[in-house]
Amino acid sequence: MHAFTDEYNRRKNEIDAYINLLNALGNDGAKIIDIDDREAIITVQQQKVCKASCYLLIYNLVEATVMNGIQSIYNRIKDERLDFNSIMESLKKVWWHSKTESLTSTPKGDLIETVYNYYCETNSGQELDFNNFISGVSGNMDAAGIRNVCHRYGIPVVPDGRHLENVKTYRNWLAHGNKSFSDIGQDVTVSELFDIKTNVFTFLDEYVNNINTYLNSESYKANL
Repeated sequence: MHAFTDEYNRRKNEIDAYINLLNALGNDGAKIIDIDDREAIITVQQQKVCKASCYLLIYNLVEATVMNGIQSIYNRIKDERLDFNSIMESLKKVWWHSKTESLTSTPKGDLIETVYNYYCETNSGQELDFNNFISGVSGNMDAAGIRNVCHRYGIPVVPDGRHLENVKTYRNWLAHGNKSFSDIGQDVTVSELFDIKTNVFTFLDEYVNNINTYLNSESYKANL
């Protein structure tokens, strides 16, 4: 649990440091001076590219935090050597969902035996392995996507998060080449990026708190 929170805070600090750098680069006449006193003026195009890159940093924080939060639940289940019947109903469904790819690739003639083997596993008393499967996580992680993940795991959902939609959209445009870094960076100020960052942090802070509460209250366990 502490590792999850520490990693989240470390990534937040990276983004804070980057936005501080953007502030410095945005000053009139900003320049870089190397050890030999050679100067390089920061161009407008360079500023645009740097501002657009901030969306990638923020999106990576979002996706990593969601996935690390779920992984911390799996780690707790593994540490406590819990079996199928010891976990809550939502997690049982996730475990079955984690077998979907295996089942869909199973030849028709072997399907019944494969399903039966999984069924036997649920009653064997052996500790569970989710194989790092994260239910509901995709390459399009916005507020609605995060709430979908929370619902699947029985985690309290976080309201609002409207800024995550734009972060996801700009990240996808950059990742797939729909728009250039200059195109994205020219339409946003450092002040606006700061506001976006602040709102995303607020959303993720609550998600992290909800994960920690979920673990502390042992909500992952079945109500026996």
